[in-house]
Amino acid sequence: MKHTSDTIQAPVKAPALSLTARLWLLFTTFFKIALFVVGGGLAMLPVIEATFVRRGLLKNEETLDMVVLTQTVPGLVAANSAVFVGTKIAGFWGAAAALAGAVLPSVLIIILIAALFPNLTADNPAVLGAFTGIRAGITAVLAVTLCRLTGKIVKQVPDALLAMTAFILLLGGVNPVFVIVGAMPVGYGYLLWQTRRRLKKGLRKDAA
Repeated sequence: MKHTSDTIQAPVKAPALSLTARLWLLFTTFFKIALFVVGGGLAMLPVIEATFVRRGLLKNEETLDMVVLTQTVPGLVAANSAVFVGTKIAGFWGAAAALAGAVLPSVLIIILIAALFPNLTADNPAVLGAFTGIRAGITAVLAVTLCRLTGKIVKQVPDALLAMTAFILLLGGVNPVFVIVGAMPVGYGYLLWQTRRRLKKGLRKDAA
């Protein structure tokens, strides 16, 4: 009797792209993100993963680094993400191409709205209806992103404790900047403790 395997094989790594192809991919991807993705940096993550991680141009760890850096440093999250991803994939010109793609749609849309709809107001029924649908969609995207990030970041009990503490502080109204800055020394201290613990275990094995 013949048995078939249900195991899903890893995708075959795509051939290396030329510099021109990478620049075009960066520009068009961030252009589409800026044009269609609403909800901030976390809402961009699934698109970035689907485009760059699956092609082998970025690693999962690098997307996590992108989330941390873009949420921490000043500036627009979309622009920071574009510069980070572009630099990783194609250096300076990659950052320029991704940033141009991230900025251009907003400029064009604002110019178009100002020219064609000068009397458009926030209480317009069409605008209110559109934003009602957008908010529902954003909630779903952020929920999926949260689940993915939780699985990648929270791998040990200390990770879960730190995440829960930050969550409670944010719910209590503590400024996110203070939460992030306060988490830095805690994370560094935990990493230092882990490193020393591994060194002691290694010395005990060598002594034995």
